[in-house]
Amino acid sequence: MLWQVIAALLLASMAGFVAAAAREPNAPIELLGKRIEPGSSAKRPLPLGESYAGDALTTPVLVAHGAHVGPTLCLTAALHGDELNGIEVVRRVLHEVDVATLSGTLIGVPVVNLLAFTRGARETPDRRDLNRYFPGRPDGSFADRVANALWTQVVTPHCDYLVDFHTGSFNRANLPQLRANLDDKRVRRFVSLFGDLPVMFKRGSRRMLRRVATEAGIPSVSFEFGEATTVQTPYVERAGQALHQVLVNLDMQGGDKRRTTPRVYRKAFWIRSEHGGIFVSHKQNGDDVKAGEVIGVIANPLTEEEKPITSSTSARILGLASNQFVLPGYGVFHLGVEERNGSP
Repeated sequence: MLWQVIAALLLASMAGFVAAAAREPNAPIELLGKRIEPGSSAKRPLPLGESYAGDALTTPVLVAHGAHVGPTLCLTAALHGDELNGIEVVRRVLHEVDVATLSGTLIGVPVVNLLAFTRGARETPDRRDLNRYFPGRPDGSFADRVANALWTQVVTPHCDYLVDFHTGSFNRANLPQLRANLDDKRVRRFVSLFGDLPVMFKRGSRRMLRRVATEAGIPSVSFEFGEATTVQTPYVERAGQALHQVLVNLDMQGGDKRRTTPRVYRKAFWIRSEHGGIFVSHKQNGDDVKAGEVIGVIANPLTEEEKPITSSTSARILGLASNQFVLPGYGVFHLGVEERNGSP
């Protein structure tokens, strides 16, 4: 029918108009004292104060400023200096993105806690957890000053969305997962853009970066994956895939949009060893376990005894200690109980 052909042509024309509008040319931005043109990449130094020798201390900020208008997605890593996986994710994403086709801007800070990173340490040199000092103070402790520099010069002036990368602590690995305040509707929408990653409901500590950013109106998540002190390529690739899906879903890159309703865990708890010995897991990260199931043992090499470890409830393993010597009280399994009657 003629009218059907005309309607189809009109719809195609409207779709083309919308697509053209969505691809409006971008404008330059000012970041850390430099004008960055659309369709270009840059690396800028973020001042963090002075080193022990009194030299200027800076950490690089990577910028991919797209040729077309769109949101700004910020990526931060190594707030804890020994968490290396996120550094590699930020580096790869910023180096591989095509600014000529990008709509919006990517800003990445691969190593926030620079002095801790160079020492292979988790904490700042003044022995503070940097992720408990946001938004920081320019006249406070060293951790306060680093937090304030990131907050005032990168996060609040530029970020529309924020992903903060973390790993498990030493000798513990986290299943790739998001941690987010799902009571915030903007955050609920944001987590649905990452594909099928599990999501743990956590508001976060009072001065944690993602909590402070969310409360400031910037939808933010913590992306937890893998373990500290090492770069785990499969985990890095998985995180890269999730970020690619976010870019597609935010219309920053072309591709097939795919929003999901992820598995949500509002309750999580650690199973701790009740005995000393060698922890041997029978399970892997991401496995579902049943109530009463034996999921590991504590083996005593001196007495030949084995003490079983069981789960008190049906759950999923979200974090797992390496097989190792343990003392009573060591956390060995981090279990999440899935929310069945709701979704983000």
